[in-house]
Amino acid sequence: MAPAVASAIFFGLLLLPHLCSSYQTSHNPWSRRFVRLRSSNDETRPSTPTETCSSIPSGPANGNKLPLIHRSSPCSPLNDAGKRRQQEALPADVFDRDVRRLRTILAAAQSGVADGTAPAPAPASGVTLPITGTLLNLDYSVMVGYGTPAQQLPVDFDTLRLGSGISTLRCKPCRGGDAPCDQVFDPSRSSSFAPVSCGQECPSACHGSGCSLDVTFGSNNYIAANGTFVKDTLTLSPSATLASFVLACIDVDNIHSTGSSGLLDLSRSRFSLVSRLITSSPPTDNTTAAFSYCLPASERSSRGFLSIGGALPGFSGGNAGSTPLVDYPGHRNSYFVKLARLNVSDTELPTTESNLAALEVGTSLTFFPPAIYSALRDEFRKQMSMYRPAPAYRMLDTCYNFTGLPGFEVPAVILEFEGGATLQPDVGQMLYFVDGDHSSYVCLAFAALPEDFPYAVIGNRAQQTVEVVYDVRGGKVGFVPGSC
Repeated sequence: MAPAVASAIFFGLLLLPHLCSSYQTSHNPWSRRFVRLRSSNDETRPSTPTETCSSIPSGPANGNKLPLIHRSSPCSPLNDAGKRRQQEALPADVFDRDVRRLRTILAAAQSGVADGTAPAPAPASGVTLPITGTLLNLDYSVMVGYGTPAQQLPVDFDTLRLGSGISTLRCKPCRGGDAPCDQVFDPSRSSSFAPVSCGQECPSACHGSGCSLDVTFGSNNYIAANGTFVKDTLTLSPSATLASFVLACIDVDNIHSTGSSGLLDLSRSRFSLVSRLITSSPPTDNTTAAFSYCLPASERSSRGFLSIGGALPGFSGGNAGSTPLVDYPGHRNSYFVKLARLNVSDTELPTTESNLAALEVGTSLTFFPPAIYSALRDEFRKQMSMYRPAPAYRMLDTCYNFTGLPGFEVPAVILEFEGGATLQPDVGQMLYFVDGDHSSYVCLAFAALPEDFPYAVIGNRAQQTVEVVYDVRGGKVGFVPGSC
């Protein structure tokens, strides 16, 4: 499928399964990988210890690391360790969400909502938050405490500013008889809870004397819920608490039940957790990162974490490296970097002027502008010409049929950023095994963006197993391989 055609039908596509295949790999960095498919009766397959939900840490983290688990894990707090019905049981929902997510990103950039350049709301209207920015199913969640004593609640986290750029919590209990029921924050149980007064600390224009907001849904901005801005103690770990942390307390029934109690905003917007951390620490403190995360290699793995205010690692040795953050009009509060070059195995692809890339945890796939994707696709196909092509699967147009083969060799895809930092997704991150474990129907897990999309989007799959370190005060992002 040509990139232009792929772009034209992009937003109408439904998605493919978000599944991990069973395989072993051996590879040389910056070269090619060999993948040996394993059959279900492969007696040489090494056994791995079974991980139980009770072995995964929960509640307050040790030090400054919060345990991070994928939504689809049976141990995820979003489905109460498997006791509740998973909200995202259909893998197609993941890709459908990617499409909606990209639509929202583009609309926010075009309207100026993403960096606060949109016109200020009328005094009687207050702030509005889109459902896609507050109650959307994201892939990863952590447990945080809010209130005194701390009420432990599972929340998603996001690095992209949508809507007001502020953290949210559900604060209204489920209606009687509703199931499943998302956990909510109960202000009446907290001795340190207080409403936000109108004035400088209010992120909104006021409704009368109250600092409040509306949650809207759909293109017609239908008001789906109301909320108020409140402040209370946020507990990230026993050693990391923030008094009077402002967030949006959403009064919403389970019309958009996700299992999550809210959203932790990690953008650079004024009221985000990141901005609070930077302003609360000394200006001369260059020893800590605003935050970092290490996304586990699969939905079944618990080897992941979100670190808040942790020690800043060195980027001068080993395989670690950093790249400068870039301000982009329309998204000044998000995280952009420059893609210096793209390599397929040992072949460097031609560079283009459209080399800006957004680091995204709310999108699964990695999407490139058509010119960059075309170069990647053509070179990948050239190096895989010895294998039998398979039909395109949804938006993925570079697929292969490995039926009957004991294994296959696949070129590495290496993203190199300005400053020399690199990101090299492993086989499980750069390929999709369409039919699940032991599948022979495999596709390259990158896709083309529409023509009018102004930058690349590096999704969470490409970032898995690498600690991504956000040194916001230092103006850079670092990549530390193998940190999970």
